[in-house]
Amino acid sequence: MRIKAFQEATTSFAYLARLDLVELGKKLGDERLVDGILNGRAQKFEYTTELCWKAIKVFLKEKEGLDEASPKKVIKTYYLGSYTTEDDYLLLLDAVEDRNRLSHVYNAETFNVILARLPGYAALFERVCVQLSKDTE
Repeated sequence: MRIKAFQEATTSFAYLARLDLVELGKKLGDERLVDGILNGRAQKFEYTTELCWKAIKVFLKEKEGLDEASPKKVIKTYYLGSYTTEDDYLLLLDAVEDRNRLSHVYNAETFNVILARLPGYAALFERVCVQLSKDTE
């Protein structure tokens, strides 16, 4: 169930992360709407990141009988089990860090830097979805 929820969230997040907001802003003609979409994009990233590590946790529990508690330990165990590449392992750790930063961000510069990374995180989550699906069939 948790893996399916992560897959559904990833599909929705990937769509939002890849929207061309410059073009959309021209069509909408209202910067407040674009700002709302940016905030929604950030919130969807936070939610999807949370579901990602929790889906991996469920996967590891079912596949390996392992039960780690923290996001970083879950991700490390996933990597040590050879379920992901080193690059994706490090990117997953970055996603967790950025998710935590977004919860406490108080300036536009940090917010925008993190938002610029969201398309890369969307691709990462899609790779994790494929791997989780492949290894649970």
